[in-house]
Amino acid sequence: MGNRKLPFGYQMRMGEIVRNEPEAKAVQDIFLQYTLGASLKKIAEQMSKTGPTYDDGKSWNKNMIARILENTKYTGTADYPSLVDAALFEAASAKRQTKQRLPERTPAQKVLKRVCSKLPTPDIEQQITHLLGKLAEQPERIMQPDKQPTPIHSTTQAELDEILNTQPLDEAAARSLICKLAQEQYDAIGNEEYETERLRRLFTAFECTAELNAELLQSTVSAVLVTQQAVRLQLKNGQIIGKEDLA
Repeated sequence: MGNRKLPFGYQMRMGEIVRNEPEAKAVQDIFLQYTLGASLKKIAEQMSKTGPTYDDGKSWNKNMIARILENTKYTGTADYPSLVDAALFEAASAKRQTKQRLPERTPAQKVLKRVCSKLPTPDIEQQITHLLGKLAEQPERIMQPDKQPTPIHSTTQAELDEILNTQPLDEAAARSLICKLAQEQYDAIGNEEYETERLRRLFTAFECTAELNAELLQSTVSAVLVTQQAVRLQLKNGQIIGKEDLA
C-alpha cells in the first residue's frame, strides 16, 4: 500500500495498533458514500478535496478507494480496531460484487452506443428495435431524400467556354475539358439512390425478431437521433424516419 506501514485509518502507538481518528472518520465516510451510490471516482475526487491524504505527495484515486472497501481489517479482524460495522462492510461488498457481475453489452448494444446521440437506455433500444421491425414490414417507406444539388466550384466550365470561343478550335483540349467536366459532375452526384435500393433489399429480406439485430443496425443506420419527444433513425441514404412515418 505505497509507503504506508498500516492500512489507512490506523496508527501505531506504544507498540499497539490504534485508530487514527481523522483517517478512521474518512474510512467510515468512504463506506457510507459508496453504499449510498457514489462511484469510486467520485469518492476519490471528494477525498482529494476534503479528506486526509492517503500517501504524502499522492492524490486519491479509484484504486485507493477500492483497497479500503475490500479490506476486512476495518471490521475488527487480526487485532485491528473496528472502524466500520460488519453490516456496512457487507453492504459495500455486495454492491461491489453486483457491479463486477454486470453483463457485457451485446454486439447490438455496442453498435447502438456508437451511433446513438445519447447514452442508450433499454427503452431507447426497444424503440429502435420496433422501428427496424416496422421498416422490415414496410420497406417501401424507405425513400431517397430530397437533396439540393451541390454546387461545383471549378474553373473547368470557364476554360471549356474559352476554348470553344477561340478560333481555330483546339479539339483535343476541348475533348479533354469535356471529359473532365463530366467527371466532376458525376463525382458531385451522391450515392443516395443506390443506398435507398440497398436498404430496401436489406429490410425486405430481414425477419423481425424481439431483440435488436446488430448486423441490420450497423448496415442500415448511420445515427440514432434521441430527443425528449421521439427516437428517430437516420438511415444510410440520409433519410430520417421515426414512429410517425411508419403508422
